[in-house]
Amino acid sequence: MSPLLRAGVAVLAAVVGAVVGLVTTFAHAQSPPWVLLGGLLLVAGYVLGVRLAFEDPIATSAGALGVLAPVGYVLLVQGDAVVIGDDALGIAWIVAVPTVIAAAAAWPIRRRPEPGSESP
Repeated sequence: MSPLLRAGVAVLAAVVGAVVGLVTTFAHAQSPPWVLLGGLLLVAGYVLGVRLAFEDPIATSAGALGVLAPVGYVLLVQGDAVVIGDDALGIAWIVAVPTVIAAAAAWPIRRRPEPGSESP
């Protein structure tokens, strides 16, 4: 993959990850605990999907950082509205998102041997 294409994939993964992170962060406290669990499944599916689709650690890292960026921003820079509360749901979201991202990014992928590369 060319360096320009790798950079484009990384930027796209980060932007889509930021959208996923922003939407799930704002929705995590609705209908507890089902939306929180669904958001975590969505985050895990996104990061694992980027990893499987592109097989590029830079794209996976960009997607993971894209998901984490809005969570961290909303957590650290809050105005009058409380998006991530200091209740059990908020703490679960803060702890579970990085854990799920790390697990999805580190998920072992078995490679199939190339046809014709095996010795008889």
